[in-house]
Amino acid sequence: MAISLLTLAACGGGNGTTTVTTPNGNTISNPSGTLKNRAYISNQYSGNLQIVDSANDSTAFYSSTYTYSGNTNQIADLSVHITVGSSATFLKVSPDATSTAVYDPSTDLMHFVVNSSQTDAAQVPLPAWAAMALYSNDSKSLYVPTGNAVVSNSAPGAIQVVDIANAAISASYNVPSVRWIALSPNGNTMLAFADNSDSMWFIDLTQTTITPVAIPGFARPVNAFFSSDSNTAYVLNCGPQCGTNSPPSVAQFDIPSKTIKTSVIVGGASVGLLSGNNLYVAGYPGGANGTFDIVDVSSMTRTTANSILINDGQQWKMALNNNMVYIGAKTCANVSVGCLSIVNLADNTAVTPGPPLGPVTGILSVPNRNVIYVIQGGLLNIYNTQTNQQMPSLGFRGALYDVVQVDQ
Repeated sequence: MAISLLTLAACGGGNGTTTVTTPNGNTISNPSGTLKNRAYISNQYSGNLQIVDSANDSTAFYSSTYTYSGNTNQIADLSVHITVGSSATFLKVSPDATSTAVYDPSTDLMHFVVNSSQTDAAQVPLPAWAAMALYSNDSKSLYVPTGNAVVSNSAPGAIQVVDIANAAISASYNVPSVRWIALSPNGNTMLAFADNSDSMWFIDLTQTTITPVAIPGFARPVNAFFSSDSNTAYVLNCGPQCGTNSPPSVAQFDIPSKTIKTSVIVGGASVGLLSGNNLYVAGYPGGANGTFDIVDVSSMTRTTANSILINDGQQWKMALNNNMVYIGAKTCANVSVGCLSIVNLADNTAVTPGPPLGPVTGILSVPNRNVIYVIQGGLLNIYNTQTNQQMPSLGFRGALYDVVQVDQ
């Protein structure tokens, strides 16, 4: 599926140059024009970001030569990519789409790629391992929860605030064992969730001195989704799946009063997606199946009378496209069926499970197309959401992890 570099450059909105290391340790130029519809895919093994044109599921390949021991050698069919770190897992694109944060778990470095030039412009060391990050609404800061970070005179765990312009950590909010965070649409409120805790931490980002406040009464909360006015948060209570006796549920949390108003019990709640008034929720209560439910947040009622049964495993990724919800599990039995589940919202039924292709680590609903990208077992699989069948893939070699859309 090679594309000429002339064609690639003609499609671009700018030009970038990356490098490839040769066997003798030298580097050669990777002449990467900028596509109009770029998706980045992280590679755990190489630390590169593969670049895909998500408008037509293609990438560019190029050949280059280098001299070693007096001989001229050719490297052919190299895919256009951005060299970042020694490894790369989760990705996050800034709201203004100018930069992409790339996490290197081998060094605990957060890299910042400038999307216009496709270059790794800055690296910020983190004090501990991280599983996710969120940009501030103005794209000036990156919030990174580091649950094992050492904190003086306190239990380990803090949210690091990275000042992107200065490539440095500018503040740290102490939340013991913090793992996940959610940010309100107005950017004023952050909610934080910790491992093995039935409390949620409320962080008012408008305060002069920012102090997280623990709010009890939840059941292993793991994420939250906000109303458009930022006054209400719908909190996912993971329940027994995450180590507590209380049932999984969706809690309606009032931001101004900092109180839980009501809750709706669901089959499982480790991942969700809010679309209009519908909150789609999935989880794994144990056994042979996971569950999928729909909660109408305008009335706080569950519209699935019985939970829809989906594949087993620890669901943690979700995307919506063409009335199809794709749900990915990071672990599953992966014997007769895989870690990817699909629910058809037209009739609220689960699509026939696919083959065991390994854990799902990334899902992307491709804008303006009936297409979903899924990273399964370290490979990119492309699905047509009209048929839910796999499409021809790019054949990138293993260890892929996450995928994001850069150009909207």
